[in-house]
Amino acid sequence: MPRIQLSEDEMESMRGRLSATALDVYRREGLSALSFRRIAEAAGISHTLPYRYFENKEALLARMRADALATFEAYVREYESRADSPLGRVQSVAEGYLTFAREHPEDYMLIFATEQPSPELYPDVLAARRDVFDHVVGVLQCCIDAGLLRGQAREIAHHFWVALHGLLSLHTADQLVHGMELDEIVVPLIQRLLGSAMIED
Repeated sequence: MPRIQLSEDEMESMRGRLSATALDVYRREGLSALSFRRIAEAAGISHTLPYRYFENKEALLARMRADALATFEAYVREYESRADSPLGRVQSVAEGYLTFAREHPEDYMLIFATEQPSPELYPDVLAARRDVFDHVVGVLQCCIDAGLLRGQAREIAHHFWVALHGLLSLHTADQLVHGMELDEIVVPLIQRLLGSAMIED
């Protein structure tokens, strides 16, 4: 009997369902538990069906990262919407970044795992990464245009990213063991980063 041809919307719907199921399995059981058979079992479908939607496990992981990045961006935008000034938007974006990492540490580690294929191999992941980062660049550019910060927006965004990611990587790995915890470090760090780029009156 010939296989029923699915529409692109139907294919996308099932890819999203499989990614959501895989993320749930990963969060509860770890990355080593991920297999097409385990995901099919959790989704209540045939163990061969995931192969119809993803070429291999790396393709599924790429979709999981893209979906996690979409949630990450939603946090950034939601927190930004709470601010009513250009510099307040920067601080709120940083708060959204931190809150996502604290509330979804497994997703954060999945997004920034050191062992993963180059984003160029998976355009959806690269696009999702750029969407988040370019939005932050835009927020910083507004501060520069308002005469509040000096420098290049993309360079400042990299400084924020490197600093916050380094701090959060230490936090999620439980390596902040030298007398200060995340909450004690993060506000002075953001203030210092902003201060280094602020234009003095």
